[in-house]
Amino acid sequence: MALQKHTKVFTVFSFLRLRSADIFWYQWIYPSIFFAVTFGGFLFWGHQFVSFDQSKLIGDVNALMGILVGFYIAALAAVSSFANENLDQIMRGRAPTLTSVRKGNEIKETLTRRRFLAIIFGYCATLAIILYVFGVLQVHLTVTQPAALWAQTIMSVVGYIAWAIYLWIISSLLVVTLPGLHYLVERMHRA
Repeated sequence: MALQKHTKVFTVFSFLRLRSADIFWYQWIYPSIFFAVTFGGFLFWGHQFVSFDQSKLIGDVNALMGILVGFYIAALAAVSSFANENLDQIMRGRAPTLTSVRKGNEIKETLTRRRFLAIIFGYCATLAIILYVFGVLQVHLTVTQPAALWAQTIMSVVGYIAWAIYLWIISSLLVVTLPGLHYLVERMHRA
């Protein structure tokens, strides 16, 4: 119970706690497929066909993340303050639900369009910030190569794991942005 007051920083990951008949695909399946194809393809065939400057790629992704963070936060602010009663209605069809604990009680909330969009754009803004920080660290930190072979192997494995996490986060950001944009473009304007 004492740690519960410190969990507020994880609210931005509420998207991963949503439950619906098809939301799981956008949370895990589509990003993982996109990740597996790109990361696996690069690991097995990439060195044969693709040559790129890693620091320039990270720099370009960081430039995009700097723009996207502002977009997601602006979208979050717009959705939160936009005066449209359709946004405050419970979503139709298989509406996502979010279960949370408040004052020791478990509460299952069926989401309105406004709440759903706020959760999506909060999650996307957080992922963009994480990618930006990872990119800054990658560009500005230099890790010296250890002399011991076992340490080099560990460093190599850690590097691949870090790149895998980075690529999965990019995959999730791309996939989750699409339903968010769908709701902004299409669903927000009709009942």
